[in-house]
Amino acid sequence: MHQPPAIAGFISYHGFGHASRAAAVMAALARFLPEVRLELFTDCPAWIFADSLGATFGYHPLKTDIGMVQRSPLEEDPAATAAALDAWLPWDTAHLESLGQALQRLKCRLVLCDISPLGLAVARRAGLPAVLIENFTWDFIYAGYFSAAPGLRPHADFFQRIYTRADLHLQTEPLCRPAVGAVRVPPIARAPRTKPGQIRRYLKVPADAPLVLLSLGGVPDRFHFLSRLPRRIDAYIVIPGADGVSSPHPRVIPLPTRSEHFHPDLLQAADLLIGKAGYSTIAEAWLTGTPFGYIPRPQSPESPALERFLQTHLASHPISAEDYTGGRWLCLLPDLLRLPRRRPPEENGADTVARLLAEKYFA
Repeated sequence: MHQPPAIAGFISYHGFGHASRAAAVMAALARFLPEVRLELFTDCPAWIFADSLGATFGYHPLKTDIGMVQRSPLEEDPAATAAALDAWLPWDTAHLESLGQALQRLKCRLVLCDISPLGLAVARRAGLPAVLIENFTWDFIYAGYFSAAPGLRPHADFFQRIYTRADLHLQTEPLCRPAVGAVRVPPIARAPRTKPGQIRRYLKVPADAPLVLLSLGGVPDRFHFLSRLPRRIDAYIVIPGADGVSSPHPRVIPLPTRSEHFHPDLLQAADLLIGKAGYSTIAEAWLTGTPFGYIPRPQSPESPALERFLQTHLASHPISAEDYTGGRWLCLLPDLLRLPRRRPPEENGADTVARLLAEKYFA
Protein backbone atom coordinates (compact mmCIF):
# COMPACT_ATOMS: atom_id res chain seq x y z
CA MET A 1 0.00 0.00 0.00
CA HIS A 2 1.29 3.46 -0.88
CA GLN A 3 2.24 5.49 2.19
CA PRO A 4 1.84 9.26 1.74
CA PRO A 5 4.72 11.52 2.81
CA ALA A 6 4.82 12.83 6.36
CA ILE A 7 6.05 15.80 8.36
CA ALA A 8 7.66 15.04 11.72
CA GLY A 9 7.14 17.56 14.51
CA PHE A 10 9.54 17.68 17.48
CA ILE A 11 7.86 19.88 20.08
CA SER A 12 9.03 21.26 23.40
CA TYR A 13 6.86 20.56 26.42
CA HIS A 14 7.30 23.70 28.50
CA GLY A 15 3.78 24.53 29.54
CA PHE A 16 1.34 24.43 26.62
CA GLY A 17 2.82 27.35 24.67
CA HIS A 18 5.05 25.50 22.23
CA ALA A 19 2.45 22.78 21.73
CA SER A 20 -0.21 25.39 20.99
CA ARG A 21 2.01 27.15 18.46
CA ALA A 22 3.04 23.88 16.80
CA ALA A 23 -0.58 22.73 16.71
CA ALA A 24 -1.58 25.96 14.96
CA VAL A 25 1.08 25.36 12.29
CA MET A 26 0.15 21.68 11.93
CA ALA A 27 -3.55 22.54 11.56
CA ALA A 28 -2.69 25.02 8.81
CA LEU A 29 -0.45 22.43 7.11
CA ALA A 30 -3.33 19.94 7.18
CA ARG A 31 -5.41 22.46 5.22
CA PHE A 32 -2.66 23.30 2.73
CA LEU A 33 -1.40 19.72 2.37
CA PRO A 34 -4.31 17.37 3.18
CA GLU A 35 -2.45 14.39 1.70
CA VAL A 36 0.53 14.76 4.08
CA ARG A 37 0.53 12.88 7.40
CA LEU A 38 1.64 14.45 10.68
CA GLU A 39 3.94 12.48 13.02
CA LEU A 40 4.44 14.21 16.37
CA PHE A 41 7.38 13.47 18.69
CA THR A 42 6.85 15.09 22.08
CA ASP A 43 5.98 14.48 25.72
CA CYS A 44 3.16 17.03 25.53
CA PRO A 45 -0.17 15.29 26.20
CA ALA A 46 -1.68 13.98 22.97
CA TRP A 47 -5.02 15.61 23.75
CA ILE A 48 -3.58 19.09 23.14
CA PHE A 49 -3.08 18.15 19.50
CA ALA A 50 -6.28 16.11 19.26
CA ASP A 51 -8.28 19.16 20.41
CA SER A 52 -6.43 21.53 18.07
CA LEU A 53 -5.93 19.59 14.83
CA GLY A 54 -8.58 18.98 12.23
CA ALA A 55 -6.62 15.94 11.07
CA THR A 56 -5.39 12.60 12.35
CA PHE A 57 -1.77 12.33 13.42
CA GLY A 58 0.79 9.88 14.69
CA TYR A 59 1.85 10.38 18.30
CA HIS A 60 5.26 9.22 19.58
CA PRO A 61 5.92 9.94 23.29
CA LEU A 62 9.42 11.43 23.57
CA LYS A 63 11.20 13.97 25.75
CA THR A 64 12.50 16.41 23.15
CA ASP A 65 14.10 18.94 25.49
CA ILE A 66 14.25 20.13 29.10
CA GLY A 67 13.24 23.74 28.71
CA MET A 68 13.08 25.51 32.06
CA VAL A 69 12.10 23.74 35.27
CA GLN A 70 9.29 25.76 36.87
CA ARG A 71 8.65 26.28 40.58
CA SER A 72 5.33 27.93 39.67
CA PRO A 73 3.76 29.52 36.58
CA LEU A 74 5.72 32.71 37.31
CA GLU A 75 8.99 31.39 38.78
CA GLU A 76 11.75 29.36 37.12
CA ASP A 77 14.39 27.18 38.81
CA PRO A 78 17.71 27.68 36.96
CA ALA A 79 19.72 25.30 39.19
CA ALA A 80 17.20 22.49 38.77
CA THR A 81 17.21 23.16 35.03
CA ALA A 82 21.01 22.76 34.86
CA ALA A 83 20.79 19.51 36.84
CA ALA A 84 18.08 18.15 34.53
CA LEU A 85 20.19 19.02 31.47
CA ASP A 86 23.22 17.29 33.02
CA ALA A 87 21.13 14.12 33.36
CA TRP A 88 19.65 14.36 29.83
CA LEU A 89 22.83 15.16 27.88
CA PRO A 90 24.81 14.08 25.97
CA TRP A 91 22.44 12.20 23.67
CA ASP A 92 23.24 8.57 23.06
CA THR A 93 24.32 7.94 19.45
CA ALA A 94 22.22 4.79 19.28
CA HIS A 95 19.17 6.80 20.41
CA LEU A 96 19.69 9.36 17.63
CA GLU A 97 20.18 6.59 15.09
CA SER A 98 17.01 4.83 16.21
CA LEU A 99 14.95 8.02 15.95
CA GLY A 100 16.43 8.76 12.52
CA GLN A 101 15.47 5.31 11.30
CA ALA A 102 11.95 5.81 12.67
CA LEU A 103 11.59 8.98 10.58
CA GLN A 104 12.74 7.11 7.49
CA ARG A 105 10.26 4.25 8.12
CA LEU A 106 7.47 6.81 8.50
CA LYS A 107 8.41 8.36 5.13
CA CYS A 108 9.00 11.75 6.71
CA ARG A 109 10.06 14.36 4.21
CA LEU A 110 10.57 17.23 6.65
CA VAL A 111 11.31 17.76 10.36
CA LEU A 112 9.65 20.73 12.06
CA CYS A 113 11.11 21.76 15.45
CA ASP A 114 9.52 24.04 18.04
CA ILE A 115 12.11 24.59 19.68
CA SER A 116 13.57 21.14 20.24
CA PRO A 117 17.33 20.86 19.58
CA LEU A 118 16.94 17.07 19.61
CA GLY A 119 14.72 17.26 16.54
CA LEU A 120 17.42 19.13 14.62
CA ALA A 121 20.01 16.51 15.56
CA VAL A 122 17.71 13.65 14.53
CA ALA A 123 16.91 15.33 11.22
CA ARG A 124 20.61 15.55 10.39
CA ARG A 125 21.07 11.89 11.34
CA ALA A 126 18.18 10.93 9.02
CA GLY A 127 19.38 13.15 6.17
CA LEU A 128 16.17 15.22 6.24
CA PRO A 129 15.67 19.00 5.98
CA ALA A 130 14.98 20.61 9.35
CA VAL A 131 12.89 23.71 10.01
CA LEU A 132 13.29 25.64 13.27
CA ILE A 133 10.34 27.75 14.46
CA GLU A 134 11.02 30.05 17.39
CA ASN A 135 10.59 33.41 19.01
CA PHE A 136 13.46 32.43 21.32
CA THR A 137 15.87 29.52 21.56
CA TRP A 138 16.99 27.83 24.77
CA ASP A 139 20.55 29.14 24.51
CA PHE A 140 19.12 32.69 24.60
CA ILE A 141 16.97 31.92 27.64
CA TYR A 142 19.73 30.10 29.54
CA ALA A 143 22.13 33.02 29.04
CA GLY A 144 19.89 35.13 31.27
CA TYR A 145 20.47 32.75 34.19
CA PHE A 146 24.24 32.16 33.99
CA SER A 147 24.87 34.10 37.21
CA ALA A 148 22.30 32.01 39.12
CA ALA A 149 23.28 28.70 37.50
CA PRO A 150 26.72 28.69 35.80
CA GLY A 151 26.11 25.05 34.87
CA LEU A 152 23.73 26.26 32.16
CA ARG A 153 26.57 27.78 30.10
CA PRO A 154 27.95 24.63 28.41
CA HIS A 155 24.43 23.49 27.55
CA ALA A 156 23.62 26.89 26.04
CA ASP A 157 26.79 26.74 23.93
CA PHE A 158 25.91 23.23 22.72
CA PHE A 159 22.34 24.15 21.81
CA GLN A 160 23.49 27.31 20.03
CA ARG A 161 25.59 25.17 17.69
CA ILE A 162 22.69 22.78 17.12
CA TYR A 163 20.27 25.59 16.27
CA THR A 164 22.56 26.93 13.55
CA ARG A 165 22.14 23.63 11.67
CA ALA A 166 18.50 24.29 10.73
CA ASP A 167 17.97 24.31 6.98
CA LEU A 168 15.21 26.90 7.36
CA HIS A 169 14.97 29.23 10.33
CA LEU A 170 11.57 30.85 10.97
CA GLN A 171 11.23 33.54 13.62
CA THR A 172 7.77 34.48 14.83
CA GLU A 173 6.77 37.85 16.20
CA PRO A 174 7.21 38.89 18.96
CA LEU A 175 10.78 37.62 18.66
CA CYS A 176 13.54 38.05 21.20
CA ARG A 177 16.75 38.03 19.14
CA PRO A 178 16.71 38.54 15.35
CA ALA A 179 18.90 36.00 13.54
CA VAL A 180 20.80 36.58 10.32
CA GLY A 181 19.16 34.73 7.43
CA ALA A 182 15.98 33.88 9.33
CA VAL A 183 12.53 34.42 7.83
CA ARG A 184 10.31 36.57 10.04
CA VAL A 185 6.58 35.72 10.21
CA PRO A 186 3.57 37.16 12.11
CA PRO A 187 2.51 35.70 15.46
CA ILE A 188 1.29 32.12 15.25
CA ALA A 189 -1.93 31.25 17.07
CA ARG A 190 -4.69 28.68 17.10
CA ALA A 191 -7.88 30.14 15.64
CA PRO A 192 -11.28 30.13 17.42
CA ARG A 193 -13.97 27.80 16.09
CA THR A 194 -17.11 28.61 18.09
CA LYS A 195 -19.07 31.86 18.21
CA PRO A 196 -18.79 33.85 21.47
CA GLY A 197 -22.53 33.75 22.13
CA GLN A 198 -22.52 29.97 22.03
CA ILE A 199 -19.60 29.77 24.48
CA ARG A 200 -21.39 32.13 26.88
CA ARG A 201 -24.52 29.98 26.75
CA TYR A 202 -22.48 26.86 27.52
CA LEU A 203 -20.90 28.63 30.51
CA LYS A 204 -24.25 30.15 31.61
CA VAL A 205 -22.81 33.67 31.40
CA PRO A 206 -25.40 36.35 30.46
CA ALA A 207 -24.78 38.01 27.11
CA ASP A 208 -24.44 41.46 28.69
CA ALA A 209 -22.20 40.42 31.63
CA PRO A 210 -18.44 41.07 31.55
CA LEU A 211 -16.48 37.85 31.06
CA VAL A 212 -12.87 37.53 32.24
CA LEU A 213 -10.60 34.64 31.25
CA LEU A 214 -7.69 33.79 33.56
CA SER A 215 -4.95 31.83 31.75
CA LEU A 216 -1.51 30.78 33.01
CA GLY A 217 -0.19 28.90 29.97
CA GLY A 218 -0.80 25.37 31.19
CA VAL A 219 1.53 25.47 34.21
CA PRO A 220 -0.39 24.41 37.38
CA ASP A 221 -1.20 27.09 39.94
CA ARG A 222 -2.79 27.12 43.39
CA PHE A 223 -4.91 30.22 42.68
CA HIS A 224 -4.32 31.69 46.13
CA PHE A 225 -6.42 34.75 45.29
CA LEU A 226 -9.58 32.59 45.44
CA SER A 227 -9.45 32.71 49.22
CA ARG A 228 -9.57 36.52 49.08
CA LEU A 229 -12.48 37.05 46.73
CA PRO A 230 -14.73 40.01 47.55
CA ARG A 231 -18.39 39.25 48.11
CA ARG A 232 -19.37 41.22 45.03
CA ILE A 233 -17.69 40.60 41.67
CA ASP A 234 -19.04 42.53 38.71
CA ALA A 235 -17.73 40.03 36.15
CA TYR A 236 -17.73 36.30 35.53
CA ILE A 237 -14.25 34.78 35.84
CA VAL A 238 -13.43 31.60 33.89
CA ILE A 239 -10.31 29.71 35.02
CA PRO A 240 -8.99 26.89 32.78
CA GLY A 241 -6.46 24.56 34.38
CA ALA A 242 -8.25 24.63 37.74
CA ASP A 243 -8.21 20.85 38.27
CA GLY A 244 -9.73 19.92 41.60
CA VAL A 245 -10.69 23.52 42.38
CA SER A 246 -14.25 24.12 43.55
CA SER A 247 -15.92 27.45 42.89
CA PRO A 248 -15.92 29.66 46.00
CA HIS A 249 -18.16 32.21 44.26
CA PRO A 250 -21.14 31.83 41.88
CA ARG A 251 -19.39 34.01 39.30
CA VAL A 252 -16.13 32.05 39.33
CA ILE A 253 -16.13 29.19 36.82
CA PRO A 254 -13.21 26.75 37.24
CA LEU A 255 -12.51 24.41 34.32
CA PRO A 256 -10.22 21.38 34.18
CA THR A 257 -6.98 21.50 32.22
CA ARG A 258 -8.69 19.62 29.44
CA SER A 259 -12.25 20.86 29.15
CA GLU A 260 -14.86 20.68 26.41
CA HIS A 261 -14.14 24.33 25.62
CA PHE A 262 -11.34 25.08 23.14
CA HIS A 263 -9.07 27.70 24.70
CA PRO A 264 -9.13 30.12 21.72
CA ASP A 265 -12.96 30.00 21.84
CA LEU A 266 -12.90 31.03 25.50
CA LEU A 267 -10.48 33.84 24.67
CA GLN A 268 -12.62 35.17 21.83
CA ALA A 269 -15.71 35.13 24.06
CA ALA A 270 -13.93 37.01 26.88
CA ASP A 271 -14.00 40.76 27.36
CA LEU A 272 -10.66 40.63 29.16
CA LEU A 273 -7.75 38.22 29.52
CA ILE A 274 -5.78 38.03 32.77
CA GLY A 275 -2.65 35.90 32.68
CA LYS A 276 1.03 35.27 32.35
CA ALA A 277 2.70 37.12 29.50
CA GLY A 278 3.75 34.04 27.52
CA TYR A 279 4.12 33.72 23.77
CA SER A 280 1.07 31.64 22.82
CA THR A 281 -1.24 33.47 25.23
CA ILE A 282 -0.18 36.78 23.66
CA ALA A 283 -0.48 35.40 20.12
CA GLU A 284 -4.01 34.11 20.71
CA ALA A 285 -5.04 37.40 22.33
CA TRP A 286 -3.55 39.22 19.31
CA LEU A 287 -5.53 37.03 16.91
CA THR A 288 -8.82 37.74 18.72
CA GLY A 289 -8.02 41.35 19.70
CA THR A 290 -8.80 40.60 23.37
CA PRO A 291 -7.54 43.16 25.95
CA PHE A 292 -4.89 41.72 28.24
CA GLY A 293 -4.14 42.39 31.90
CA TYR A 294 -0.77 40.69 31.85
CA ILE A 295 1.55 39.49 34.60
CA PRO A 296 5.12 40.41 33.61
CA ARG A 297 8.04 38.08 34.28
CA PRO A 298 10.92 40.56 34.74
CA GLN A 299 13.39 37.76 35.48
CA SER A 300 12.74 36.09 32.11
CA PRO A 301 14.99 37.09 29.18
CA GLU A 302 11.91 36.75 26.94
CA SER A 303 9.93 39.36 28.86
CA PRO A 304 11.15 42.65 27.25
CA ALA A 305 10.24 41.54 23.72
CA LEU A 306 6.83 40.27 24.80
CA GLU A 307 6.01 43.44 26.73
CA ARG A 308 7.02 45.66 23.81
CA PHE A 309 4.65 43.73 21.59
CA LEU A 310 1.82 43.96 24.12
CA GLN A 311 2.25 47.71 24.45
CA THR A 312 2.12 48.29 20.69
CA HIS A 313 -0.27 45.62 19.38
CA LEU A 314 -2.84 45.03 22.14
CA ALA A 315 -4.82 47.05 24.63
CA SER A 316 -2.99 45.91 27.74
CA HIS A 317 -2.01 46.78 31.30
CA PRO A 318 0.56 45.14 33.61
CA ILE A 319 -0.41 43.42 36.86
CA SER A 320 2.42 42.60 39.26
CA ALA A 321 2.92 39.02 40.39
CA GLU A 322 2.29 40.18 43.96
CA ASP A 323 -1.02 41.82 43.01
CA TYR A 324 -2.06 38.68 41.13
CA THR A 325 -1.22 36.28 43.98
CA GLY A 326 -2.73 38.55 46.62
CA GLY A 327 -5.94 39.04 44.65
CA ARG A 328 -5.53 42.82 44.44
CA TRP A 329 -5.98 42.64 40.66
CA LEU A 330 -9.69 42.13 41.31
CA CYS A 331 -9.88 45.76 42.42
CA LEU A 332 -8.52 46.78 39.01
CA LEU A 333 -11.23 44.97 37.05
CA PRO A 334 -13.47 48.03 36.43
CA ASP A 335 -10.58 49.88 34.78
CA LEU A 336 -9.24 46.81 32.97
CA LEU A 337 -12.66 46.04 31.53
CA ARG A 338 -12.65 49.45 29.87
CA LEU A 339 -9.65 48.51 27.73
CA PRO A 340 -10.81 48.45 24.08
CA ARG A 341 -10.83 45.38 21.89
CA ARG A 342 -8.39 45.69 18.98
CA ARG A 343 -9.21 44.81 15.40
CA PRO A 344 -8.03 41.25 14.57
CA PRO A 345 -5.05 40.96 12.17
CA GLU A 346 -5.41 40.10 8.50
CA GLU A 347 -3.32 36.91 8.57
CA ASN A 348 -2.38 34.33 11.15
CA GLY A 349 1.32 33.45 11.09
CA ALA A 350 0.33 29.76 11.05
CA ASP A 351 -1.02 30.21 7.52
CA THR A 352 2.11 32.12 6.51
CA VAL A 353 4.33 29.25 7.67
CA ALA A 354 2.15 26.52 6.12
CA ARG A 355 2.12 28.26 2.76
CA LEU A 356 5.89 28.72 2.83
CA LEU A 357 6.57 25.08 3.73
CA ALA A 358 4.11 23.79 1.15
CA GLU A 359 5.77 25.80 -1.61
CA LYS A 360 9.34 25.03 -0.53
CA TYR A 361 9.15 21.33 0.33
CA PHE A 362 6.01 19.90 -1.26
CA ALA A 363 5.60 21.76 -4.57
